[in-house]
Amino acid sequence: MLANLRVKNYALLDEVDIEFTPGLNVLTGETGSGKSILIGALGLILGGRAASDTIRNGARSVVVEGLFEGERDPQLRDLLTEIGVDPEEDGLIIRREVSRDGRNRCTINGSLVTVSVLRRLGGLLVDLHGQHDHQTLLNPRTHRDFLDGFEDVRTPKQRVAEAYRRFTERSGALQKLEEELAATREREELYRFQLDELDQADLSPGEDEELERERTVLEHAEQLIRVASEASEAISEGEEAFVDGLVRVIRALEEAERIDPSLGEALESVRTARYQLDDCTDFLRRYRDRVEYDPARLEEALDRLDLIGRLKRKYGSTIEEVAAHRERIAGELGRMDTADERRSGLREEVEAARQELAECAKALSDRRKQVARKLEGRVVAELAELGMGKTGFQVGIAWQESDDGPLRIDGRRYRVDAHGLDQIEFLISPNAGEVLKPLASIASGGEISRIMLALKVILAESDRMPTLIFDELDIGIGGRIAESVGHRLKLLSRDHQVLCITHLHQVACWGRTHFTVHKQSARGRSITLVDHLDEDGRVREIARMLAGETVDAMALTHAREMLRRTAAA
Repeated sequence: MLANLRVKNYALLDEVDIEFTPGLNVLTGETGSGKSILIGALGLILGGRAASDTIRNGARSVVVEGLFEGERDPQLRDLLTEIGVDPEEDGLIIRREVSRDGRNRCTINGSLVTVSVLRRLGGLLVDLHGQHDHQTLLNPRTHRDFLDGFEDVRTPKQRVAEAYRRFTERSGALQKLEEELAATREREELYRFQLDELDQADLSPGEDEELERERTVLEHAEQLIRVASEASEAISEGEEAFVDGLVRVIRALEEAERIDPSLGEALESVRTARYQLDDCTDFLRRYRDRVEYDPARLEEALDRLDLIGRLKRKYGSTIEEVAAHRERIAGELGRMDTADERRSGLREEVEAARQELAECAKALSDRRKQVARKLEGRVVAELAELGMGKTGFQVGIAWQESDDGPLRIDGRRYRVDAHGLDQIEFLISPNAGEVLKPLASIASGGEISRIMLALKVILAESDRMPTLIFDELDIGIGGRIAESVGHRLKLLSRDHQVLCITHLHQVACWGRTHFTVHKQSARGRSITLVDHLDEDGRVREIARMLAGETVDAMALTHAREMLRRTAAA
């Protein structure tokens, strides 16, 4: 519940600090005193739109801070965990500061959040029904929640949600497969051509590098043969061969070594050189015999390199990338070959899921129609107590036909979602004999507030919303009806905290906590003040509402009697 509200520099509110209580809190005051300004300020921390013209003259920013206490439902706890706020903390402090340049600073228990987070959080904490702001009831999409909250339909709703999930999953898988197949079919002929081309090429890793080396040798074969021959001849075959000179040197050193053994190391080095030259000569002779000038092989190597180059330009910069491309298209063609079987299986699964969804959705719709008849009777009875005895009320339940609707029932196609087939909208006729029409198109502000009050009283046991706010729901009523409105607000406050702005003493006297809102001039400027009334203050305020500005003893006596009677009731 809303335990405390602090507002600074909002319109006529200089600075107010209000301690609210559980049960019914009423706010009264003369017209124009600023009661609805409080609701506007509260709307800021609930994620409402911030306008710079609401900042009090001379102030740089407006600050609104609210303290919410009490038990938290699982949905609220999940949201707090999601935004990084400890759901176990005792209090929930929501603060928003709006500066004149439009900047917002929003925090929850000190953690910075966005305005959209405030809006989500506010939707779980407060249901606000202003005099000109009845979106909750005017939006037909909320009517389903009102209906489903009247009696327990959780089991058939869960079945529909699960069936819808399975249907969308299977339908999505089938659609994805169809799209993949359509895209692949368009390229099938190309892929098969590419696969055939690559298979015929039969490339090997590193083949291009080996061919490049072979090409270089073949192009310079004559030069290489000549160089090998000349080198071999210079080493050991010519008239001035290196080896012949070394042989003479070896013989001379052998004779000298017999004289001086220290020449043995030099002799051994020359012998080693001679052996190495012999090995080199053998290699050059084999190389000369191996290399041959082969124009046909050169042409073959050039053609193969040209083929590899063309394939790399088409499919990848390396042979490895070309091979990877080949494996990919082979895989796609392989999947295509088994696609018909997979598609047939998915289609069977989709149809089974569609049938299951249709059965679950029809069962939920039948259950809702039963609940709707009961809700209609309860609402009509409540509205009669609230001064709308001639009002007709009906829960319209329809299925929306669509050419592309996923469900086929009795030869027709209908739209469906996780909530079922039903399009639900509340219909009313304010006067007997009139045609029932959508609530949003004909109901006045006061009527909508009373319809909402009737629904809230009926749904109080199952509604989780902790705080309900009604701004001047008593427009156009009085007397016994006004007293009935107050009584029903009191009933509603057994399960919720209720804040009610009212001009009627018949409503105000039912409050557990009473605040009065009034204007006061200070330093040449008007400010709005909010006072918490004690028992004597309540008597005087109720008397003022009864008698006007001149409060006499009779009005005071009447006020005390009203408060005594409602307290006893």
